[in-house]
Amino acid sequence: MRLAYDGNHGSNLPTDINLNQIPTNNVGYSTLASTAPFPQLYAISYQTNLGFTNFNSGTISVRKRSSSLQLEASYAFTKDLTNINGSGTNNSAQATVNEFGNALLSDPTRPGLDYGNTGFARRQRFLATFLYELPFGKGRKYLNNANRFANALFGGWELSGILLFQSGPFLTVTTSSDPSGTGYNLCPCNYGNGGRADTVPGVNPYAGQSLSQWINLAAFKDPGNAIGRFGDATQGDVTGPGQRVLSSSLIKRFQITERARMEIGAQVANLTNHPNYQPPGNLNVSVAAFGAITAMQTAEAGGPRQIQLTGRIVF
Repeated sequence: MRLAYDGNHGSNLPTDINLNQIPTNNVGYSTLASTAPFPQLYAISYQTNLGFTNFNSGTISVRKRSSSLQLEASYAFTKDLTNINGSGTNNSAQATVNEFGNALLSDPTRPGLDYGNTGFARRQRFLATFLYELPFGKGRKYLNNANRFANALFGGWELSGILLFQSGPFLTVTTSSDPSGTGYNLCPCNYGNGGRADTVPGVNPYAGQSLSQWINLAAFKDPGNAIGRFGDATQGDVTGPGQRVLSSSLIKRFQITERARMEIGAQVANLTNHPNYQPPGNLNVSVAAFGAITAMQTAEAGGPRQIQLTGRIVF
């Protein structure tokens, strides 16, 4: 068994701001647009070093080896927090962003406002792999004295597999309104959203969870326009569907000559055909079909079951 901890802190990381953004206000962007440093322009995108991250992860791993079995398993619990993703997007299918963020910081004067969970991190992840030589045939526990035909039929089989359980990606609930009054929703790089939505205290965001509404709309609300602040929801404060996958293969080896052998078998991705869903395509409270899931995952063999028959000669 092995216990491990990984942690790091990053500061002065690249992130984008709007140099022409006006302060938050209660009167609206159209009224105060002329007070911007360059009123003829809406946005001046500028990369600065206001980004910071905090990563902490604990891992427990075990390894077992014997004459016929190889087994490795690990469990990781991770907290990966940053502000470099800006306000988030109105399309939660874009939750897996790169490490350089995907939107402007909400407020350049308050870079910590966008601090929250990183979309591409998973809070919990369990992964196990195994390779097992079945105990049949010559030199094995069972059928050790089998004749040549029985040994050729039952001996030399090898079973392997991968088992993956992990929680879903972190998602952000947004609005198309402009609660800050800064015109934040007008910039194309913000995907048409005005920042994050407001939360409704005491309402479970996962209540009544279904494929048609993975996140409970009643737990969030549109803050409206020009209320003097950004929405109070945090970056990555809800999670999408997790993943459960068992993939396996069964291989049989035949010795043809002293230097050549044949391998035949079958490989099955997502053996149990467990449905693994993509995150909802929209988490904007101002847009219809909020929280609806419309697609299946494909990464890490998470899609529909696939069976592949294999055969090869090794020499």
